[in-house]
Amino acid sequence: MTLDKIRILKHAPCLVFAAILGVQLFVPPTIGLANNGDFPKVMGLFDLGAPRGDEYGYVDWIYRFDPIYHWEAGFYSSETLVAAAPISLSHAFSKDGSFDLRWMGLVHGLLFLLAVYLMEGLLTPVEGWRWYVLWAVIAIGFGDVMYTSYFNSFYMDAATYVFLMLSVVLFLRAATWRRKSDAIWLVICVALLLLSKSQHAILGLWIAPLFAFFGRSLWPGNGRLFSIASTTLVAAAALVGLELVPFDYAAHGYYSVIFWQVLPHSANVKADLEALGLDESYARFVGTHAYSAGSGFRDPEFAAAFMQRTSFARLGWYFLTHPKDTDLALDSALGEGGRQRPPMGNFDRGAGSPPFTESHSFALWSDAKRALFHEHGIRYGIGYALVTGLACAPAIARRKTLSSALVAGVLAIAGMGVTEVLIASLADAVDVTRHYFIAATILDMELLIVLWMVLSGLNDRFHAKSTEQQELR
Repeated sequence: MTLDKIRILKHAPCLVFAAILGVQLFVPPTIGLANNGDFPKVMGLFDLGAPRGDEYGYVDWIYRFDPIYHWEAGFYSSETLVAAAPISLSHAFSKDGSFDLRWMGLVHGLLFLLAVYLMEGLLTPVEGWRWYVLWAVIAIGFGDVMYTSYFNSFYMDAATYVFLMLSVVLFLRAATWRRKSDAIWLVICVALLLLSKSQHAILGLWIAPLFAFFGRSLWPGNGRLFSIASTTLVAAAALVGLELVPFDYAAHGYYSVIFWQVLPHSANVKADLEALGLDESYARFVGTHAYSAGSGFRDPEFAAAFMQRTSFARLGWYFLTHPKDTDLALDSALGEGGRQRPPMGNFDRGAGSPPFTESHSFALWSDAKRALFHEHGIRYGIGYALVTGLACAPAIARRKTLSSALVAGVLAIAGMGVTEVLIASLADAVDVTRHYFIAATILDMELLIVLWMVLSGLNDRFHAKSTEQQELR
């Protein structure tokens, strides 16, 4: 095989992913993810907007700059930094001063392709047919429309996703090769991950200890200073990420859980309200969520009084002391999260499809998971726990041959997945499927870990057998 052919084969995964993303994001009918009302949290800072009316049902490709669209919602995210690049590019290339959403798809897609490019060298030790199987599974899973549709959007979860992918790949590179550049970019990407959305900032509880106890093994030579600095930066990013929201944002979450998810199924509303720190006057809100027309949050004075009476801590204690309600909430949320993709449109009006039409091209993996888990919360929960266990068990079993940092990394990913499930299930009751997006991403990562363990084990056995045969000769 010539050197040029070897180079092409080495970078074939990146070329394949570029084709998969290009077809979905830029070839008509182009796919994206409709705005559920969250886009202005990011684009409002840039005076970008579009006429209302297509939310949830259709994707709007063209947005216009106008001061009337300016909105400082109090939400700050690394997605805003990501958006700044394509918005700057659009000023240079747009003839009429409008902004095409596909510029976001280009930048998100390039960040994802960077993760694929950086991963290529990590998987070269897996040889022969096992290499093809591994990359085919990666392409089918992470090339799915479930993931790529987020690229053509302003959702903060898009930044979470691409920086999570980059963080995982850079961690594996740093743990394997101990290069300074990988370690430095790892810390940067982790910080951007934790600053992408307050829901995900809590993942720092797993990542900060990982740097604290194993940071030394990610840095060449004496890594004590790197361990201290990286732990400090990650912890700071997590704390800041939790605060980059309006003061009453968290209250919207536990309001929805209390009145939309828990109390409609209560056998004794008065007693449950008291357990949550609320009196009987709040019973009138049962059946509403924070964004309902009849929500208490329509009253400007309501939020402050409500937050004085109850909190996430109070709700957490309620779930700990009311296992039946916890089980019901988890079952319901997992069943909705099992849908995998939010029930929103992937096409614009010009595609000629009815509103809320979802693309089923490049959807083999998400469709299969939806058929298995949608509205089957217990099944999804058991499946998630099983895959998490399957990912952790072989890593622990191979702790003598794998580096301690890699084993700890697998356990941290598992902890992050469980945390995301609990947050998506018990911290909000609106738009649950979309809140499960990163939990679903981590589940697919764990499945990939299991497959890599199996294939690398087969690869080692193949080499051991070949060596034995050569010695016999």
